[in-house]
Order: sequence, then structure tokens, then C-alpha cells
Amino acid sequence: MRQPEALIQECRLEVSASSRLPVDEGDVLQPVDSDAGNIDTKGLIMLSLLRLSSAWGERSINFAVYLFLVQIFPNTLLPASIYGFCVTGSGILFSGSVGNLIDKHSRLLVVRCATVGQKFSMGVIYAVLLAFFLTPLGRDSPDLIGPPLAAFVGVVVSGAILKVSTVCSTICIERDWASTIGSDSSQRLTKLNTWLRRIVSMTTFQPVTFNRSIQDLLCDLLSPLFVSALSAGVSYSFTASFLVCMTGASFFLEMYLTGTTYYRFPALWSDRTSEARNEEAPIAAPVGARTTPWYHRLLNVINPRDIICDFEEFRKLPVFYTSLSIASIYLTVLSFDGTMLTFLKDARHYTDPFIAGQRAACTVAGLTGTLLFPIISAKLGLVRTGSWSIWFEFMCLIPVVVALYVGAPISKTGATPTPAWNAFLLFGGMAFSRIGLWIFDLTQLQILQESLESHPRKNRLTSFQYILQNIFDMTKYALTMGLARPSEFRWAGLVSVIAVFVGGVLYTFLYAWRVRGHIAPHWRWLAKFKIM
Repeated sequence: MRQPEALIQECRLEVSASSRLPVDEGDVLQPVDSDAGNIDTKGLIMLSLLRLSSAWGERSINFAVYLFLVQIFPNTLLPASIYGFCVTGSGILFSGSVGNLIDKHSRLLVVRCATVGQKFSMGVIYAVLLAFFLTPLGRDSPDLIGPPLAAFVGVVVSGAILKVSTVCSTICIERDWASTIGSDSSQRLTKLNTWLRRIVSMTTFQPVTFNRSIQDLLCDLLSPLFVSALSAGVSYSFTASFLVCMTGASFFLEMYLTGTTYYRFPALWSDRTSEARNEEAPIAAPVGARTTPWYHRLLNVINPRDIICDFEEFRKLPVFYTSLSIASIYLTVLSFDGTMLTFLKDARHYTDPFIAGQRAACTVAGLTGTLLFPIISAKLGLVRTGSWSIWFEFMCLIPVVVALYVGAPISKTGATPTPAWNAFLLFGGMAFSRIGLWIFDLTQLQILQESLESHPRKNRLTSFQYILQNIFDMTKYALTMGLARPSEFRWAGLVSVIAVFVGGVLYTFLYAWRVRGHIAPHWRWLAKFKIM
């Protein structure tokens, strides 16, 4: 290790740039050079390309895997539901340990290990699904027993590894690396956030549900179109083969970009030299000392009694009902996830490019909601904005449910075309509902942050909202496991709309009413023909 040379080089960089020097508390800070906000442009481009490549691969497989599953296992939502349930559950169970890995180990090692896990699991998923298309394995797949079952289990396990690896990579790059590179300059951090993390710079807070970087949003819009163009233009087997090759190429690209980016920013490795020395020279345990069992250490970190007490405290706060409201919205299948994608392909027989285009339209509609949020909240206030947005979402989803029940008979052969008005109600209602959904998400987040701002355990209490959201998200997949036939999807859609209605009731009557003292609009605003 070249630790002395690295430290000397770091000191030279600081002196040459006239950077800030460490000062004791109370000393006068010297003026900072105007170059303090500058950042290595080549390093920034490489960091952005690294994030873009990782996000593209993730979004591509999230769309492709469900397209392949519906072709391999027709006339059932069960495989897609099982896959989504297990992948979501793996994120809940194992993502919490990702932060400890990032804190305790080399940044370069953690990102590269995450890249290996991500690309290896992608390759396994594509290879197994390709085997379904090219071998006799696919002819026996509808039964989901024997070899097809074993192959599907491999896909699910690989999907779980992919989920945890992706979470690790995202946290490393967007949170740890970005904050470390920009830690000595607010201007530099702002520039990094603009490139990597934030899509709406007018807000001063991070959305919980839709904290998407520019790279993520580009991939959300374009990668489904790319995958659907391959599947519709050539074949599903060619698409799987092409994606396997693309995964291998992106692996070598990301490994190169990771190392190059890491060494272009000294802040990423200079602050962990002492930690590396400690790891190389571990202190021997005293003779006769007892090692604490792993389950005792786990109970010390996760104390059930403390968790229950904190949850009881959170439950008594008025803001708890906003968390319960946003969590209930997660119990929805009307969101272009895997189960609805399977329904649209299997029961409605829409083409892959058409589905990808409608998904992109919903993403654009959601972005419109983020642009409208600061305008509406400034005019109405946060509490009233939340009420209007969630009920707007509910009203937009009513035509979607109507389209599921009326005007589109389910045909296994696709001989009966879906009326144009039915498709308009279905996809138009979903797109407009995204506007209300994203506005309500941003509103609820700011309410939560302001309510818990001075609380000594605000991070612990905030984590309960994530837990609730994940529970409802997994419940969605459990619902479609029970309603596995495409003809039963409409019942899952009805449950989804009811969940949004319950969320609106919780927010309006158990939070907004308590905070405002009433739920009636201001009649003066009605008289002036202004938005309430």
C-alpha cells in the first residue's frame, strides 16, 4: 500500500487548490477560493456513466423478466407474483446490512462486489430463461414441477441476489460516494446531486418513493422500449441472448469505471487509510476471552422491546396516519409492475412496444406531478395539498377499474379486440393517477420530516414507514398469488382502488381533520373561483 505517498499527494492537492484548512472551533475561517466548488469533470462523467450502466441493466431486467415469464408460464399470474414477492422480501430482510458493509469495508471493494453480484445474477436469470425458450424445459414449464420448478427457483434466488446487490450499488454511488466527494464544498455537492440523485432541484428534501436520479428516469423511459423492440422485432430467445451479452459487456465496463472513478477522487480512499491499517493488523483477543454468540449480538442491535416501544410512540403521533396512508397505496397492482404486465400480455394481448410506451407515459405523468407540487403546495399548503392529491388519484383510478370490468372480454386467443375507449380509460386513468400519487408522496414526505425534525429518534421512527410500505408491497404480491388467473386480476384491481380510498380516509379524517380542525373547503376561495 502506498499510504505515505497518498497522504503527501493529498496535502499537495489541498495546498495547490488553496482549500480549507482544519480549524479549531471558534477560529475565524479563511475565505475559500472560488475553485472550491469545481469538480473533476472526467471523474464526474465516469461516475455518471457508472450509475447509468448499472441503472440500465436493472431497469432492463425488471421489465424483461416479466415479459419472459408470461411467455413461459401463460394463463397464470402465479410465477410473476412469487418472483415479485420473494425479491421484495429479500430487499426487506437483507438490505439493512448493506449500510454496515459500506461503513466497514473499502468503498472500491464493496462496489465491485455489488457489481459482481448484480451482473452474475442477471446472467443467471437470462441464461435460465433462455433455456426455457430453446430446450424441452419450456414445453414442461406450465406444470411448474420437476426441472421447470428447479429452474424457476434458480431465477427467484438470482432475483433476490440482484435486488440486494442493486441496493448496495445504489447506496454506495448515490449516497456514500457523492456525499464524500462533495463533503468539503456545498457547491460541489450540489453539482454532484444535480448529476446523480436529484431530478427536481426546486425541493429541499428527498422523496421516499420516487427518489430517482436522472439516470434512473432515463432508464425507466428508454430501457423498456429497447427490450420490447428486441422482443417484437426479432424473438424472445434472441432478446434473452442479447441481454446476456450486454450484461457481460457492462460488467467489464463497470469494473473499469469503478476503479478509474475511485482513484480520480482522493476523498474516496484518503479517509480510510487508517481503517485499512487496522484491518491489516487485527488485535489478538485476550487468552480465555469468550466470544459473544452471534444471536446475542443480533439481539443487542435489534432489541424487540425498544422497537415495540418506539412503534407505540410513533403510533400515538398524528403523523403516523400519513405514514399509514402512503403505505396503503403500496397495495396496488395498477402500477405496471410484473403482475399487471402479465395481465396486459396474457389477457389483453397488448404488444410489448405498446406496453412499454404506456409505461413511459405514466413516468412522464409522474414527473409532471413533481413539477406541479411546489406550485400547488405554495398555494394550498401542505395539508390541503395532500388531501386533494390523494383524492385526485382515487378519482382517476375509478375509470381504470371500470375498464377492467366493462367492455373487454378476456380471450385466450386474442380474437376479441379491446375497444379503443376501454384502453383509453385504462391507460389514461393510470397516467393521470400518477400525477396525484407523486404529489401526495412528496407532500407526505415533507409532513413527516417537519413533524419529526426535532425528535431525538427521528430516523428510527421514519424507518417504521419504510417497514409499513414494504409490508403492503409484499401483500400486493400475496394477493395476486391467491388471484392467480388473469380473469381474476380485476378483483385485485378493485382491492387496489379500495386501498387508495382507505388511504384517503386515513389521511383526511385522522390527520388533516386533527391538524386543521375541519375538512371543509374555504368558501371564500370557492367564491373567487380559486383552487381549494
